Amino acid sequence: MKLLTLTIAAYNVEDYLEDTLSSLYKSKFLDEFEVLIVDDGSKDKTSEIGKKYENLAPQTFKYISKENGGHGSTINKGIESATGKYFKVIDGDDWVNTEAFDQFITKLRNTDTDLVLTQHVEIYPDKKELIDMTHDIEANKIYSLNSKLNLEASLHTISVKSELLRKYNAHITEKVLYDDAEYVIWALYVSEDFIYFDLPVYMYRKGNENQSVSKKSMIKNIKMQEKVAYRLVELDKDFIKSISDNKQRVILKTIIQSVGGAMRTYLLFEKYDNSKKQFINFDSHIKSISQDVYNQLNSNKFISLIRKGNYVLFPLIRLVYRIRTKIKFNY
Repeated sequence: MKLLTLTIAAYNVEDYLEDTLSSLYKSKFLDEFEVLIVDDGSKDKTSEIGKKYENLAPQTFKYISKENGGHGSTINKGIESATGKYFKVIDGDDWVNTEAFDQFITKLRNTDTDLVLTQHVEIYPDKKELIDMTHDIEANKIYSLNSKLNLEASLHTISVKSELLRKYNAHITEKVLYDDAEYVIWALYVSEDFIYFDLPVYMYRKGNENQSVSKKSMIKNIKMQEKVAYRLVELDKDFIKSISDNKQRVILKTIIQSVGGAMRTYLLFEKYDNSKKQFINFDSHIKSISQDVYNQLNSNKFISLIRKGNYVLFPLIRLVYRIRTKIKFNY
């Protein structure tokens, strides 16, 4: 069995995939992990690049072609095909720090926790930033997810046992963007313990206006944000019956990020009436799915403030947010 399966979510990434795969090909431990290059119906040269690395190191790289089904479908295909003890997702326009990755592989040899957390670095055209999501968590120490923790997780920081994802039939919503949070929630749900390694493994490319996380794209794809947010609330409603309060708090942080992201996108709409109407409809639907999750979301200051007094502060918050955002984004 391989130590690790890395699923590469690849859709029309000919400009970036070489960087992604070469960063893994440079590893000293090619025999200890596998890379599944899941081509989600690309129309460019993604397939050529994927097959090139499959030929270079067939013991490590496997090219998988499938019909287009969205980012979540590549994760689902990866879970289905994985032979590694641990499972990790890398987007086809990102890459790994090879030195940190090799140290990660070395540590995985003696690891058996359900979940493994590492660091990630946000790479902008003019700067890079190491992101700390573990707060007061100590490195190289095993923790229970059922203990009280100040912890956050993201797709870029997690590796989880493949057998657990399959055991619990983890399935990510397909044909949408912004499904990262759903995968994170599944990984947290199926895990009971974790360890954190202070290694900057994942290099997360940011600052590209064509990315799904750009403001322009988020406005265009607001319905996808809504769909994912509703799905997260539904999952939490199902999961809460069988998990501890402390694990639910960690999961709630991920839900807040998704719901809060959608709420901020409504503030960017050009027409005020449409902005407020859709915002209230969205918030009301969250409440209809789960009153409990709706109430817990008030722990977020932004959400609590904008709901206050039957949305009386909505115009002011919208104005301030649009002014601040327009400095950086054109849409």
